[in-house]
Amino acid sequence: MKNVLVALLTFAVSAGASANISNVEFRALDQSAETQMCVAAAQGGMPAAKAVATELGIKFNEAKRSTFCNDQGLVRFASMFTAKTETTEKVSVAKRYVTADNSQASEICKYAVDNGLSKASMRFNVKDVYCNGEYISRFVKKQRG
Repeated sequence: MKNVLVALLTFAVSAGASANISNVEFRALDQSAETQMCVAAAQGGMPAAKAVATELGIKFNEAKRSTFCNDQGLVRFASMFTAKTETTEKVSVAKRYVTADNSQASEICKYAVDNGLSKASMRFNVKDVYCNGEYISRFVKKQRG
């Protein structure tokens, strides 16, 4: 399959300070296989483009190397739009630790996870403390990430 330049795909960005995928409109000017793959790649990423290629009976590995969308390779073109749809916010998860019993070792383990091993060392003798069968240092390191 020879290189095909698909410059038939146009998009219009609506007025607004922050453009995102919801205000980009894709219009296919023809129904060629290349155009269909470009539109699918822009809207759903490479998995969508692969599904269209499979549906049309095209070998996707060959098509992704030889198909160009608006002067860009199919992979790069898809990444321009799918990257914008992914959330970039980091989600912080609050963990709450509860002691299994009222023993001093359990309290020390909980304190060390909540406040750090160095603070726990200043407050308690942590030398021979095990938490869930592990040295306290290893346990705290795992729990605090």
